[in-house]
Amino acid sequence: METERGSFISRDVETPKKEVQLRVTPSEVKFLDTLAGRVYRLPVTVHNLGRCNQKIRFQEPLKPQFKLILTNLDIALASGLQMTAMVEYHPDKDEDTYDQLLISIGNKIIEIPLLGLIPACQLEIESEVNFGTLVANSKVYCKEINIINHGRAPGTFKTEYQGQLPIVIFPSNGVVESKSSVIVKVDLCADQPRIVNEVAKVSLQGRPDMLLRVKAHVVEQIIELLNMSGDKKLECIHFGSVFFGTSKIEHALLYNNNPEPINWVAIIQDDSVGEELGTNIQQRTDVALKNLPYLSRIKNIDVTTFISCIPNEGRLLPYQKTIITFCFSPKLIIDGKKNCDPSHRQDYALFLRFESVGSKDGFLRDDNNKTIKSDRFRKVELALTGSGLPVVLHFDPGNFLNFAPCFMGEHSETVCIMQNRSKSLSVTYRFKKTAHFKIDPERGKIDEGCIQNVICSFIPHQVGVFKVKQLIEIIGSVADENFQSTSLKPFHQIYLYFKSVCKPSTKKVVMKVNPGISPLVSNPTGQFVVRDLPKYKDCAPVAMLQSTMTHLHNHHLSKESPKDALIAFPSDRAASIRSGDQHKHYRTIFTKIPRYNYVDPDFAYTKLERIGKQEHENYYERYIKHLRNVRMQKQAERECMDSYNNTDIGLQPASGLKSPSLSETEIEEESSAAQRRIRHNQLLNTRNIASKETKALKTKVLKGLKSDPSTPHEKHDCSLILTPKQIHQVIVGPSVLNFGDICVNSTNTRLLHVVNMLPMHILIQLDINLKELQKTNQFSYVIPPTASTYISMVFESPTIGKFWKSFTFTVNNIPGGHILVMAVVMPVELELSSKELVLRPHGFSMKTCFMGTVALYNHQNYFAKFEWQPVNTERGMAFSIRPAKGTVEPYSSLQCEVTWQPGFSSPERGEFVLHVNEGNTMTLKCVAQVMISIGYDFYLEDSKLVGHIYVCIVRYI
Repeated sequence: METERGSFISRDVETPKKEVQLRVTPSEVKFLDTLAGRVYRLPVTVHNLGRCNQKIRFQEPLKPQFKLILTNLDIALASGLQMTAMVEYHPDKDEDTYDQLLISIGNKIIEIPLLGLIPACQLEIESEVNFGTLVANSKVYCKEINIINHGRAPGTFKTEYQGQLPIVIFPSNGVVESKSSVIVKVDLCADQPRIVNEVAKVSLQGRPDMLLRVKAHVVEQIIELLNMSGDKKLECIHFGSVFFGTSKIEHALLYNNNPEPINWVAIIQDDSVGEELGTNIQQRTDVALKNLPYLSRIKNIDVTTFISCIPNEGRLLPYQKTIITFCFSPKLIIDGKKNCDPSHRQDYALFLRFESVGSKDGFLRDDNNKTIKSDRFRKVELALTGSGLPVVLHFDPGNFLNFAPCFMGEHSETVCIMQNRSKSLSVTYRFKKTAHFKIDPERGKIDEGCIQNVICSFIPHQVGVFKVKQLIEIIGSVADENFQSTSLKPFHQIYLYFKSVCKPSTKKVVMKVNPGISPLVSNPTGQFVVRDLPKYKDCAPVAMLQSTMTHLHNHHLSKESPKDALIAFPSDRAASIRSGDQHKHYRTIFTKIPRYNYVDPDFAYTKLERIGKQEHENYYERYIKHLRNVRMQKQAERECMDSYNNTDIGLQPASGLKSPSLSETEIEEESSAAQRRIRHNQLLNTRNIASKETKALKTKVLKGLKSDPSTPHEKHDCSLILTPKQIHQVIVGPSVLNFGDICVNSTNTRLLHVVNMLPMHILIQLDINLKELQKTNQFSYVIPPTASTYISMVFESPTIGKFWKSFTFTVNNIPGGHILVMAVVMPVELELSSKELVLRPHGFSMKTCFMGTVALYNHQNYFAKFEWQPVNTERGMAFSIRPAKGTVEPYSSLQCEVTWQPGFSSPERGEFVLHVNEGNTMTLKCVAQVMISIGYDFYLEDSKLVGHIYVCIVRYI
């Protein structure tokens, strides 16, 4: 006996009339999951709620499977008390049983339903699937819900969505085993912004149909540019007028206004409508037309050299803001004129685009796809305007200033008027110091259209003719190397040319006879002394002449006097007691006797110092000789080459002599070197991207692609961490692989193109977990530098219905985006040219008289196997068809021949059932429209009745 499987509803039930003060619990008795041959029990409680005693009578259930276990059916129940009776259920069959238990109180009766239920399923499912806030990036999001079976028997379910949104529920039907659950996946493709509030019909066994509600809020993938206060969208930045060579910096906020992180990159659109590059918009049209070569030249300039955006790539978290710095640094482009004037104004209007990095179509855009928006990867465009102006300073009386000649100790002045001819910018200047000249003021600022008087003075410090270039530095805000800040630096130079003469002052020299010894410096004879020399009394007399060159008072010497000996005057005692050079020799002026030379050991060079000093001198002497030898060798080589060029060796220009072609290694090294020369913070521009894409498309690699890097060079390249700017130069598309309407179990192929514009190898990995795409040959590819290829994506699905799935891909293990796969999987289906075939007689042959054809059309991409099955009736079957079975190839048709065999008992109607393997079933009705005429002819011949009976076909309808 089992008692654990009974259940009841814990709900109080009152008597139908207010005067019946009795409560029976439960209101119905349910025996769940019962089996034949077992016994189940459940209690029934009766509670007296009245103020007086109640007489209660129980009545036994009518069916024998239910039994009331109670010793006395009539019970008197006191006020406030309760009693419990036991109901026993012992089924003899596995089927549901229904009965009732009656409880009488006076003339009132309470009915308690009794239910005995066999094991059944008890399915339960969530009523709502909420995806929350999603981004409209054509990605398929998946939510899982459980269908739980609390019962002891398996139960079936079925889901059906009939809306128009890209929602797929899989599996659409199935069986849930007892005490288990089944996961149902709900896929939603966020293709465009909308509020999703859809319902799907869910049928659960044993329960009424219910609705599964699918909710989502799909928002746009918005990138916004805001001002620095963050309260206003930014559409244009006006830099205003800036001198050539200076910079101006503006700031903005880049805002990721969506719930998903994004990788972004900034791109200059240098081929957009409305762009202005270096044109003077204030210039007259006729003047501009006269200078068309200059206008065509400035159109080819690289705009990234004077426009910078820091940072120009990065990653933004959901609802994150980052500061963007824009720097405008115009460069002067000379149009052949020597003098810069205000007409050299260059105006710029550019467009900068911020967009997210991911899978993109590029040249592979699928215009046939109406479901997916072409601009699903949102972008924001910013206009940048600015003007570059030259520094136009006019000097009066000109750039060449002639100063009046003067003597040493005197000075001459001239006034120079500096005029700033710019009408919009002030000029800050600074005169560099120049010997013998002085400027007042040396620095200053000249406002727009104003003048400044500058006094230029010539103060010579030596005699001669002076022709100097006076440098004037123009100071302005120049951007630092990081382009995020500016500092005041000289950015322009102007030269003034000064010319003047400093005349020497002449003094009359009076000579006198000096017969004695000269106390100071004298001529070799000592006869004449300059009168002005006594003023040099503070100078110690020293030896000034070589003693070997004098012949006064020569004495006979025991040894020759050194050739480098110097004269020692009698009055040079003050010089002789100071420290001298030990390598110098002194002699007296008359006797040429060696004089004592004092060397102070405290100040003289030591032996090691003298050696080091000599080595230093020798080193520089050798270095100078080496430079001279190299210079002379180069000069000799040039002279030799000139002599060779003058020699005629008989070669004709363009006679077929070709330059050697670069090897692949040299090309890669050159590309790598060029890539390294590009500034790290340089902007991408659409013109360069387009040229790189064209170059990569010309280099197609269709065979021999590796799945993993093998060479050291490939391993190095594929291990590099790519920046968003580099990932943006890798195109993987189209972003939507739309296989269209395809047949179940059919093999379908679409091409996924990969374009590598980087000068390095990259590793593309497709993260595909879809069983429908598992027949694709390869999921990992090593793409060579500046090359393109395509991947054959193979799709095969055994499930009928709509297919919306997406998979991601990585570039060098960095997420690069996702690809949406779309398909409508349809069952195998054949079409009949006609559902009813009418056969009419043709000719007089009984076998071919009634014959017709019916066509089978296969409009799908998979072969269809079929078989005709005749429908036999009581009169039999007079129609035949051939071929009775066969195969119809994709996108083709097959003619089937139907023949009717005429006869007295042949039925004029028949049917064939067309069975398509794993497909549809159709019926072909056949009708033979004929009219049979029976003729007879009797006559008497020799008292005998002679006659003929004949059958003929009179007509057909």
